[in-house]
Amino acid sequence: MDLKAFQAALEQLEAERGINREKIIETIELALAAAYKKDYGKRGQIIKAKFDIGSGKIDFFQVKIAVSKDDIREEIIPEETKKDSKKERDEHERDEEGIDEEDRKIRFNPERHILIEEAQKIKKDIEPNEEIIFPLETKYEYGRIAAQTANQVILQHIREAE
Repeated sequence: MDLKAFQAALEQLEAERGINREKIIETIELALAAAYKKDYGKRGQIIKAKFDIGSGKIDFFQVKIAVSKDDIREEIIPEETKKDSKKERDEHERDEEGIDEEDRKIRFNPERHILIEEAQKIKKDIEPNEEIIFPLETKYEYGRIAAQTANQVILQHIREAE
């Protein structure tokens, strides 16, 4: 990546559109995380990216939310199968955040949640609903669809910032 050209593009966006540098970098990080998730992530994962503008280095992280056993639904929900009814699939899609509207208990997803007992092995003083961050392998090659996703995120956030 040509960092000088990138810096110049940032300055141009800042001057022409009146968007501050931090907002632009935040948008780039969101776009990189979206592209990473599209090509390398799993359903339900929370992916974040950290972009160092000075070095051009990108770090990716998976975020998991610590939950106690009391906050998890008792029922065991099997992985989606081809036998699932359309209603069950639709309900699952509406419930992607993992929250059951009826009793506000969490549908545990190991890609999104970590039991508080496990989280305490990593971070002793963690509380329920706190995030714990796991580094991911940095990837630099993305497919066409992931690149389009990143482009859409950037355009949308620039429009919102304007």
